[in-house]
Amino acid sequence: MAEPFVYDVPPTASIDRLIRWHEKRAAQDGRLALSLEAEDLPIAAETNRQRAAAHRETAACLEAFRERCCETPAEFRGHLKPEVRLRVQIRAPP
Repeated sequence: MAEPFVYDVPPTASIDRLIRWHEKRAAQDGRLALSLEAEDLPIAAETNRQRAAAHRETAACLEAFRERCCETPAEFRGHLKPEVRLRVQIRAPP
Protein backbone atom coordinates (compact mmCIF):
# COMPACT_ATOMS: atom_id res chain seq x y z
CA MET A 1 0.00 0.00 0.00
CA ALA A 2 1.34 3.41 -0.93
CA GLU A 3 2.05 5.90 1.79
CA PRO A 4 0.01 9.11 1.69
CA PHE A 5 1.83 12.21 0.60
CA VAL A 6 3.09 14.10 3.65
CA TYR A 7 4.08 17.73 3.44
CA ASP A 8 4.88 20.56 5.81
CA VAL A 9 2.26 23.25 6.07
CA PRO A 10 3.93 26.61 5.40
CA PRO A 11 3.78 29.26 8.10
CA THR A 12 0.67 31.44 8.17
CA ALA A 13 2.75 34.53 7.44
CA SER A 14 3.92 33.01 4.14
CA ILE A 15 0.38 32.15 3.13
CA ASP A 16 -0.79 35.66 4.03
CA ARG A 17 1.99 37.13 1.87
CA LEU A 18 0.96 34.93 -1.05
CA ILE A 19 -2.68 35.93 -0.66
CA ARG A 20 -1.79 39.63 -0.67
CA TRP A 21 0.49 39.15 -3.69
CA HIS A 22 -2.20 37.38 -5.73
CA GLU A 23 -4.81 39.98 -4.77
CA LYS A 24 -2.46 42.80 -5.86
CA ARG A 25 -1.70 41.03 -9.14
CA ALA A 26 -5.41 40.50 -9.78
CA ALA A 27 -6.04 44.21 -9.24
CA GLN A 28 -3.13 45.22 -11.51
CA ASP A 29 -4.20 42.86 -14.29
CA GLY A 30 -7.80 44.06 -13.98
CA ARG A 31 -6.71 47.69 -14.36
CA LEU A 32 -4.48 46.76 -17.29
CA ALA A 33 -7.41 44.98 -18.96
CA LEU A 34 -9.52 48.13 -18.65
CA SER A 35 -6.80 50.32 -20.16
CA LEU A 36 -6.19 47.86 -22.98
CA GLU A 37 -9.89 47.79 -23.72
CA ALA A 38 -9.91 51.59 -23.84
CA GLU A 39 -7.07 51.42 -26.39
CA ASP A 40 -9.20 49.04 -28.51
CA LEU A 41 -7.07 45.94 -27.88
CA PRO A 42 -9.78 43.38 -27.06
CA ILE A 43 -7.62 40.24 -27.22
CA ALA A 44 -5.00 41.62 -24.84
CA ALA A 45 -7.74 42.94 -22.56
CA GLU A 46 -9.43 39.53 -22.41
CA THR A 47 -6.11 37.81 -21.69
CA ASN A 48 -5.50 40.14 -18.76
CA ARG A 49 -9.08 39.67 -17.51
CA GLN A 50 -8.53 35.91 -17.49
CA ARG A 51 -5.21 36.34 -15.69
CA ALA A 52 -6.87 38.58 -13.08
CA ALA A 53 -9.61 35.99 -12.55
CA ALA A 54 -6.98 33.26 -12.09
CA HIS A 55 -5.14 35.36 -9.48
CA ARG A 56 -8.41 36.00 -7.62
CA GLU A 57 -9.23 32.30 -7.64
CA THR A 58 -5.75 31.43 -6.38
CA ALA A 59 -6.11 33.94 -3.53
CA ALA A 60 -9.49 32.45 -2.62
CA CYS A 61 -8.02 28.91 -2.59
CA LEU A 62 -5.14 30.06 -0.39
CA GLU A 63 -7.60 31.68 2.02
CA ALA A 64 -9.56 28.42 2.22
CA PHE A 65 -6.32 26.49 2.78
CA ARG A 66 -5.30 28.90 5.54
CA GLU A 67 -8.65 28.47 7.29
CA ARG A 68 -8.52 24.66 7.15
CA CYS A 69 -4.88 23.87 7.74
CA CYS A 70 -3.26 26.72 9.62
CA GLU A 71 -3.55 27.34 13.29
CA THR A 72 -5.05 30.66 14.16
CA PRO A 73 -2.77 32.60 16.46
CA ALA A 74 -4.07 32.59 19.98
CA GLU A 75 -5.16 35.94 21.26
CA PHE A 76 -2.96 37.19 24.08
CA ARG A 77 -5.00 37.32 27.25
CA GLY A 78 -2.24 37.30 29.84
CA HIS A 79 -3.20 40.78 30.96
CA LEU A 80 -6.62 39.49 32.06
CA LYS A 81 -5.30 36.95 34.55
CA PRO A 82 -5.28 38.01 38.19
CA GLU A 83 -1.81 38.83 39.34
CA VAL A 84 -0.54 36.73 42.20
CA ARG A 85 0.86 39.00 44.87
CA LEU A 86 3.07 37.60 47.51
CA ARG A 87 2.84 38.92 51.02
CA VAL A 88 5.65 41.21 51.83
CA GLN A 89 7.59 40.08 54.85
CA ILE A 90 9.38 42.73 56.80
CA ARG A 91 12.48 41.61 58.54
CA ALA A 92 13.43 43.35 61.72
CA PRO A 93 17.06 44.19 62.20
CA PRO A 94 18.93 41.75 64.46
